[in-house]
Amino acid sequence: MKKILFVCLLALSFCSIVLPTVSVQAASKDTAQANKQLVESFWNELFNKHNVSVLDNAVGSTYIQHNPTFPDGKEAFKIAVAGFLKEFPESGAEIKHIVAEKNYVSIHNHIKLNPQDRGQAAVDIFRVENGKIVEHWDVIQDIPEKSENGNAMF
Repeated sequence: MKKILFVCLLALSFCSIVLPTVSVQAASKDTAQANKQLVESFWNELFNKHNVSVLDNAVGSTYIQHNPTFPDGKEAFKIAVAGFLKEFPESGAEIKHIVAEKNYVSIHNHIKLNPQDRGQAAVDIFRVENGKIVEHWDVIQDIPEKSENGNAMF
């Protein structure tokens, strides 16, 4: 019995050294890329084309919102964002950077309420599960007229 166990362990060790392993990282890269495309498309449809119906397919039935000015839930968010877009019909949010890792996607973007607005710099973080956006965080700063350090926000 000990001899059989030793041979099995030796065979497993040999396989782990010689045979290529399936990369979990590769699957994560594919998932991250798909999540990135989902969030980018969702973002542009919602905040640049003002297409609120994008929420129907892009957002999961459970939607957790960490921005204190918006409620939890897909339908509540849809109503709130529709109100925002109606109030600011010239608004837009240009993606400057987008990064995805596993089931998180972060967007660094420039929000403007109208073309003349200096705007805000924001980072939005989304969690994606099974091809649906299910959670959101954001951090937003007004863009000042002048930067003390001379560096742009984008």
